Amino acid sequence: MKTTRQYMADIASLSLLLPRQFRVLSLCGDHERVIAMSEMRDVLPANVVLMPGPGCPAAVCPEPDVYQALRLAEQHDVTLLVSQNLMRLPVRRPDGQVTSLEEAMQAGKDIRAIDMPIQAIMAAESTPGRSMVCFLAGFETLLAPLAGMLLDGLPDNLTLLLSGRRAEPLIDRLLTARAPPIDGLMLPGNRCALTGTASWQQLAERHRVPAAVAGYTVGGILAALHAMLGQACAGEARLVNHYRPLVKADGNPLALDQMYRVFETADGTWRGIGRVAGTAYVMRRAYDVFNADRCYPDYRPEVSAERTDMAPGCDCGEVLIGRKGPAECTLFAARCSPVVPIGPCMASEDGSCFLHRNSRNVA
Repeated sequence: MKTTRQYMADIASLSLLLPRQFRVLSLCGDHERVIAMSEMRDVLPANVVLMPGPGCPAAVCPEPDVYQALRLAEQHDVTLLVSQNLMRLPVRRPDGQVTSLEEAMQAGKDIRAIDMPIQAIMAAESTPGRSMVCFLAGFETLLAPLAGMLLDGLPDNLTLLLSGRRAEPLIDRLLTARAPPIDGLMLPGNRCALTGTASWQQLAERHRVPAAVAGYTVGGILAALHAMLGQACAGEARLVNHYRPLVKADGNPLALDQMYRVFETADGTWRGIGRVAGTAYVMRRAYDVFNADRCYPDYRPEVSAERTDMAPGCDCGEVLIGRKGPAECTLFAARCSPVVPIGPCMASEDGSCFLHRNSRNVA
């Protein structure tokens, strides 16, 4: 196996053969954490650009979904159990006031942060007389184990409010539009281990864009980047798997079977990006008893009519599709910070702006 130094030297050599800038879109928040904290971008050739993409589920969670969770805590006698990375997402009320679930908790609403879904089950089991709603956002790596829990049976006093997303149709749309141009796809190893690589292979071939499944180390990311650059220089476009033996073409059939028994796909909205067909996972009607959207009123229309889901001046939507880097946002070095986040990419600890800011130790 090559060392980091060897990969960097090979990448530098290949970069000299590129006819133009080579832009790689990263689709994983964990990859972005490694890239940002290692300051990898600073040492790559100037014409090799790693762009943070829509890899953080909290950052793309629609504002109306966050508002729905907030209103449930305000209007109903429930305990709201919230994934930690959703707590600080900004949400604007109809009167223009900006708030968050964290602020509502501090104001006395019964809201509790959790790190994993099993904690919601434990909380519900420990207090069977209390109605609880668990608010989660994520991709298949969250939804597959959650489906297993649903099939095993949730406590009667627990319902789920979910913002589940799948990325392939969105990336297909971005590749078709080529605005911004995307020359390579850095794919998440853990998600591909579950879903498989067949659909990504089809995208790579159809759009003539190299793709690579990457691990979660500096070396793993550089290996994937090196593979994509080699293809570009050779005029090739296919998927390369650098997360063996965990990733296979058909993924994890048992986990996928469980997931699709519980969830089906529908059109979904991505914060800062808009509505994309076939990108949402929603619970099938057979599981309505556990679906908070079926058990409680829908408050989303109060905030979703004819309005943008980003604060004025916030460029998180541009960051999420690779059109801008975090530091190019006009608010990044001014008013938006981890202490007072204005955009979702700064509000989540997995968001690209949060990671970029922390890696730079910007005041």
